[in-house]
Amino acid sequence: PAVAGPLRERFVEARLHVDYERNMKRELEMTGSNSQPLFLVVDPVSEEVVGRHDGPSLISDVPFIEFLDQAWTRVKGSSDAP
Repeated sequence: PAVAGPLRERFVEARLHVDYERNMKRELEMTGSNSQPLFLVVDPVSEEVVGRHDGPSLISDVPFIEFLDQAWTRVKGSSDAP
């Protein structure tokens, strides 16, 4: 629940389900990794990856929320994103 607000308010979610071999290959090509979960934040204007978070945050939501905040700051600083 703590991450739902920032995700809903600032980001558009897209998923690549890697339960199919072709999607696993695509993820590896796109990111150089097949860790699960893997989160990328992509600038909507430049299409540049401005944030990456590999693996779960099991102990606390804080690291993931900080990742979202930092990526959002990079997007806002580098584009005309709303």
